[in-house]
Order: sequence, then structure tokens, then C-alpha cells
Amino acid sequence: MQNHSKTAPKTAPSKVYIKRLQDWSNDQKISETILSAWQYLEPMADFIGRDDFTAIKLTFGEEGSDGYIKPAWLADFLKSLKQKTENLFIVETNTLYREKRSNAVGHLHVAASHGYSIDKLGIPVIIADGLRGRDGQNIPIRGDHFENVKIARGICESDNAIFLSHVTGHMQTGFAGALKNLGMGCASRQGKLLQHAGTLPEIIIEKCIGCGACMIVCPANAICIKKKKAMLVKERCIGCGECTVACRTGAVEIKYDENSVKFQEKMVEYALGVKKALNSKTAYINFLEHVTKNCDCMSKNETPITPDIGIICGLDPVAVDKASMDIAGMDKFKEMFPGIDPLAQIRHAEKIKLGVSQYELVEI
Repeated sequence: MQNHSKTAPKTAPSKVYIKRLQDWSNDQKISETILSAWQYLEPMADFIGRDDFTAIKLTFGEEGSDGYIKPAWLADFLKSLKQKTENLFIVETNTLYREKRSNAVGHLHVAASHGYSIDKLGIPVIIADGLRGRDGQNIPIRGDHFENVKIARGICESDNAIFLSHVTGHMQTGFAGALKNLGMGCASRQGKLLQHAGTLPEIIIEKCIGCGACMIVCPANAICIKKKKAMLVKERCIGCGECTVACRTGAVEIKYDENSVKFQEKMVEYALGVKKALNSKTAYINFLEHVTKNCDCMSKNETPITPDIGIICGLDPVAVDKASMDIAGMDKFKEMFPGIDPLAQIRHAEKIKLGVSQYELVEI
């Protein structure tokens, strides 16, 4: 008997480009390297019109951190983009946790202190979700977790975007790159809250010294001190994980089991919403430099976990992130967070057709 069943067609791998750079001590050399990578990608990312509002999405790093992408590195890249559109700008959204970047005023102060200001860059910096992070827009996606996602209005109103992502580890996803920059980085405050909901910490009473550090950083007032011990009010908790970072005795833990997988899935569904809002007019550049255990939101400097590698770029965020994981060393991320599988975000991104994990690596 003949078998008439149809096999699913194989998906062609995405092209991912790598420009290697091990010495990151010379700003001009770095700037030339980034421009070289962009010039290779630019003909395939030919979606920037003269009157387009083109966003450069990145993070400025938290106050006290030095792991962020330095503005001096972008000089040649920005100069090239200015020749294509007069409406070029840097964009970011407010943070969920309580630091200066939780509102647009404080956020712009931190950005300026790290060199991101119109007088130094020649282009403006815009906080896409408004003064307090509430300025968002619903984008329909019909995902497994969300029917609609709440994306920062300034992102939705852009014509296209280039995502510059500093690759790091992450306490809730294991790996942070382009997908996190898209999904978490472009959500309004409400969108960030909805992504975090369900990942709750636990307080180990025996380890707690009652210092109150976790209570101070909690953005939801979900922690109080009773009888010289921290207590979590789970009804208020948003699962942002800030308390785990603030605690110096290891008394706050998050059980990264199915919750970590759900968090990653929610994040990539938001990434799909961003891509839809921008009509897929997006490009991605990952920086494999000073790769640390935690992301640039931490107000501290950390020792890199791997030697500097260079720039990885492409038009598919899933392939760019998968290549970044492979080249940096998947084992490194799993060693740092043994309870987290960072491939969960890749698998779900493929499932919802955000991109493909198979890639063809091209050396520039």
C-alpha cells in the first residue's frame, strides 16, 4: 500500500553573519567593525525610507553598570543610517523595577550619563512608553498565552527598527539577546507585568537576616519585615525577581521549573507582537562582548563568563539568538542557571513562527 501522507516541508535556514572582534579596547576599531557588519546586512534590510521613523532599540544599562553598548561604538553606524533617514532616533522603554530608569525623567538622566544624548549622538533619545510606562498599544497575535500584547506606543508608531542587543545571561530566561530586547524591551509597563505574572519567589526564613534589602527594591510593595524576617505577600507579587538580586544571603529563591518556561514563552509572544507592529521591518545585531551572568539592568559590574567574540547579525531574531548561544557556548549559560533551559524561548519562537533556529553562519 502506498503511503500518501505528506511530510512538512523543510524550512530553509536563516543566514546569520558574524564579524569577529576580540580586542574591544579601541572605540574607533569597534565602530568600524559594527559598520562593516551593518553594510553586509544593509542590502537585505532595505526597508528604510527617507521619511521613515527609524528606531535603534537598545538598553542604556543601569546606573553603576558598565556592560552596556557604548555610544562611541555606534558613531560610524549612526552616520551611515543618517544618510538614509532624517528621522533616526534611539528608543527604550521604562523598567518594571524601582531604579532611576522606571520613569522617563530618571531614565533620560541615566542615558545621558552613559553618553546617550542628542548633543553627543546627533539624534534624539525617546522613551517609547511615556513618562510612567503606561503609554501602550494592543497588538493582536493569538498566541498560546496572549490574544493581544501591550507594546509601547513609540515602538508601534515607528516605521522600522534595528535591535542592538548586548548578550548576557539572565536570572529568568538563562539567556538574554534579541528576543528579550524585542519582547521584554518593547513592552509597556502593563505588558511587562503580564509577562512576569506567575513566576513567584520564595523566602527561606532560615537564611533571612531581616536587612530589608528585598523590601526596598520590590516594585509592587509585596515584601514586608515581620519579626525581623522578610515576608512575601504573594497576592501583590509580580514575579520580577528583583528581590533575588538584592538579597545577599541567598534567602530569596525562585523555583525555575515550568514557570521559567512560561515566562520565556510569554516573552517571545511579545516579541512576535513587536515584529507584527513593525510589519517585519526589523534587523538584529547581537554583541558578544563582556558577556556576564546577569543582564545590564543590574547596578553592578560583573566578570565576563566567556572571551569577547564579536558581532552577530541577521534579519531573523530566532536564528541570531540561537547562533549567539552556540558560539558563546550553551554550556556556559546552563552552568550559571542549571534550573533554566534557555532553549525554551527558541522552541516557542519557532512554534509561533517568529523565526527559525536553523541558520547558515557566514563569516564577514
